[in-house]
Amino acid sequence: PPRLLHKLIKFTIFYNAIQINAIPNAIRMQLASERAMRRNPDFDPGFQHCYNPCMQSRHPKSVRRRLLTMLYEHYIKDPLEMLTPEDVLADESVLREDLLANIHYLNDRGLVELMIGYNPPMFAAVRITADGIDLVEDRYMFNLRFPPEMGELEETSAGLPLLMERLVSEGDFSSLDGEKRMCLLRDLQFLRDELARPAHRWRVDVMETILMWVDGHFRGTGETLPSLQPFREALRAAREDL
Repeated sequence: PPRLLHKLIKFTIFYNAIQINAIPNAIRMQLASERAMRRNPDFDPGFQHCYNPCMQSRHPKSVRRRLLTMLYEHYIKDPLEMLTPEDVLADESVLREDLLANIHYLNDRGLVELMIGYNPPMFAAVRITADGIDLVEDRYMFNLRFPPEMGELEETSAGLPLLMERLVSEGDFSSLDGEKRMCLLRDLQFLRDELARPAHRWRVDVMETILMWVDGHFRGTGETLPSLQPFREALRAAREDL
């Protein structure tokens, strides 16, 4: 019967997971559930209620950014402890209906590690992976993949990482060669490194000077980088909020 076949498949998957060195993960999953039960005897990993019904759903990238940030901060405090769904929702910045799809997306990307319990798709525990830690600590790539939430300082500069990548690509495909090409690519890398700093530590005067250098490489050639002026305008708009 289909029901018996379904149970047999689930048992086979679970048995194979144990055989592939999943015992430590199972232990951590059990410990995480026990901690949740001690904090709240009514905790149910498969609960269906919304933690804060007054909150409105946010953009998926904002939710993923918050999840990674939260898990990273917890990892720094205790690298071995995993968070339960209750722990994540207790932050009050993530709705339950936003949690599942985004946490599974991060898991598929290898940025977090999920322990699936007996009530899938709800997870029993989660922790950030080494790749997730590297991403959060690389502020440039973190802002590029998961832009800061609107309303923060970076709101007006959220498009700068994408424009920066376009500048690098345009510079790489430009007609300059020899020493001029080497200087152009070096200046673009310098600009990229400056942009990777936290927004409140940007040296805008330095960045504007680099943009002048980049523009100067094309003087007399009749060529320019298409994204140079949009980048300059976006930087000028961001400067007002710094």
